[in-house]
Parts: sequence; C-alpha cells; structure tokens
Amino acid sequence: MGLSESKIMPSPAPKKLFKTEFAVEMTCQSCVNDIDKVLKQFPDIKKYDIDLDEQRVMVEGTMAPSMISRALKDSGRTVIIRGQGVSDGQGHSGAAVCIFDTFGSNPSQNLPQGTQGLARFVQIDDATCLIDLTVEGLSPGNHGVHIHELGDISRGWMSTGDHFNPTDVDHGDQETGHVGDLGNITVDENGWGDLVLESTRVKVWDIIGRSMVLSQNEDDLGRLSTKESKWDGNSGPGVLCGIVARSAGAFENMKKVCACSGKTLWEEARIQQQDKKVSSL
Repeated sequence: MGLSESKIMPSPAPKKLFKTEFAVEMTCQSCVNDIDKVLKQFPDIKKYDIDLDEQRVMVEGTMAPSMISRALKDSGRTVIIRGQGVSDGQGHSGAAVCIFDTFGSNPSQNLPQGTQGLARFVQIDDATCLIDLTVEGLSPGNHGVHIHELGDISRGWMSTGDHFNPTDVDHGDQETGHVGDLGNITVDENGWGDLVLESTRVKVWDIIGRSMVLSQNEDDLGRLSTKESKWDGNSGPGVLCGIVARSAGAFENMKKVCACSGKTLWEEARIQQQDKKVSSL
C-alpha cells in the first residue's frame, strides 16, 4: 500500500526538536525498506532508526508526530506512539494519561465494565500538546472525542459535565470550538481506532483532573444550524470515559501506564495481534 500524500493534512509544528518512538508492525527487511522510503521524503525529519527485531522506529526532527504517524500508517502498517519527548535534554512541560472504561447501561450501577483504551498527553512546549488516543471494541465508524469539565465518573459519562469550554464559545472543530472539542476518532471493522494530533489550545496543566469522553455517534463539528449541533455536534451519549491524571513523562515509564496499578500498555496487544495474523497465513 503506497503513501497517499492527500491524507497528510497540515498540523501545527512543534517549536522544539523532538524525538518520537513508534511501535510499527514489521515482519521482514522489505518492511524496513518501505518505512525507510517513507521517512526519507520529509526534510523536517533529521534522523531516524528502524529496529526490525523490536518493531520500533525512533524519529528525531521538527515534523509533527501526527504527520509522521499518518505517513507510517499510509504504508499499510499498524502504528502506535510509545513515547515522545524533546531532544535538547530540557524535557517536556507536563504529561498526563486517561484510561477509558465502559460502564453498565444503568449509570447507577457505578461499576466500570473493563478498560478499552487510553489517551496520552505530552506538553511538548508551552504552545503545543501532543494527544495520542487508541481504543478497542467500539462499533466501526466515527466517534466524537471530547474533554469534559468534571472528573466525576461516578455515573459514567453522565456525571462528567459539559465539554471543557473556558472561552465560552459554541461547539465546533479543534480550532474554533470548545477547547475540549477534539474531532472524531475513526474505528475500523475490527473495533480498533487511533487518533494522533497536536493542539495549541489544550494544556496539560488545564485538563488534569477533568475527564475525557468518547461518544456513540460522529461529531458533526458544529457545522449544522441546529441547537444540538452547536451544543455537542449531535455526538450522542458517551460510550467510553475516564479521568485525566498526571503521568510519568515520555520514555520514563514505557511499559506501564501507572506504576501503582501495574496496568500494561494494552495497545501493544494490537501489534502482537497483527503478528499472529501474519504467522497464521
């Protein structure tokens, strides 16, 4: 599958030279050669290292991680960001994580039904926050992604309040709507979805203690003239939610989301799942 340049959309470029580690599905030297060809196209990538045995690609440069991720995915491979940080030794400006849970159909039950995804936030510098979201088990199609005001998930998404909207504007897209409006995540026929983006409005220090919710329906980004569109993009009820919590920085805690909970980075199972499919062919 070739690289489609039309899918690489402009994205705010971080100001600092940074490094990003990707877990990339690779099975042979041909895969390495394909990835090498992709990365050579971008002058903003200063250097990179491709490790076939570890299925790891390390990239350093000023190109936005979301654009690198899309380029690698357009080569036909599963791609997951495993770590992100700056290359000048000064570190990032903050990091956070949100572990998503599903809740029973009766919110009063107040019991999570199982972890189905996570989002990671890295404040690359004062101006740019990298957001990396991966989910599993949702229905195929687009689902709205929003940061909500409250960190109360005692009744699931129903107790998380409205979208985070400190500028008091109508619902919209990532650039013009609520600060908490992050567009849509696309879920494939196998129930997996990935979203990587940079935001110049989301700040890690503003969202810690709040919540993140994935909706049942696609977000219309406030483009309709209806009251519902201007309120939540007709995105419907939430299906996954979690609290945004402070986390270890990129490359500081690669294998676990939280040392106290011991939860592993479940997205790695997706790479392993792809390996099993290849080996069974």
